[in-house]
Amino acid sequence: MKKPLISIIIPVYNCEKYIKDSIQSALLQTYKEKEIIIINDGSNDKTFDILKNYNNHITIIHKNNGGTASALNTGIKASHGDFIKWLSADDILYPTALENMVERLTPDYENCIYYTHYEYMDAESQPCAGSCMEPNRNDWTTQQMKDFLIEQQYYGNGSTSLIHKNVFKKIGMFDESLPYFEDLEFWIRAVSSGVRLHLMETSTLKYRLWDGQLTKHVDMALNKVIRAKYKDVPNIKHMVLSGEGV
Repeated sequence: MKKPLISIIIPVYNCEKYIKDSIQSALLQTYKEKEIIIINDGSNDKTFDILKNYNNHITIIHKNNGGTASALNTGIKASHGDFIKWLSADDILYPTALENMVERLTPDYENCIYYTHYEYMDAESQPCAGSCMEPNRNDWTTQQMKDFLIEQQYYGNGSTSLIHKNVFKKIGMFDESLPYFEDLEFWIRAVSSGVRLHLMETSTLKYRLWDGQLTKHVDMALNKVIRAKYKDVPNIKHMVLSGEGV
């Protein structure tokens, strides 16, 4: 295949401290066939003013606060890329992230959610807690992937993910009714429809651990609700929970 256009989607809500670093990491990608779309999800800090400095380099969309799923869907619908690259506003891509992922695309790239290894950093962007080396489960069936996601735990960091547009056409968008865990729900819905989670053996991201990140302030009960919802659903090939297609 020719070099695909990759749309980097950065949803941001009140992340004035880190959004510059995230944007800069997207701009500095060695892979040139890319577009960058920032979704300002109703921020009321200085994020709006910071984004003004990037109008000539990226697409910026301002919207009322609706949550990460809503921001991601807005960015996906506005994108022109063959692939969607989600990047959280407090994380940092390595310069060769896109290049390394494109080199590792598999023949079934229209039916995969790709993800990679990543490193941890602290609130001051310093390395901490070592690396997250994701176990390779690429030889699992989609049923095994689903069973693990429902019975065990989430895997495949959303901020390392790369997803072809046809995956969204197949199973729908992120569920905007969820205030968080939208990635878990999307992953389970995807593998229930035959989409594979595929680890690329490369590290692409610095994942920030800090007191303000959303994962430190969520109600874990919703995690169990999502898992229970899909536990006895054998196949949901064309189920769209929210949002229009792309």
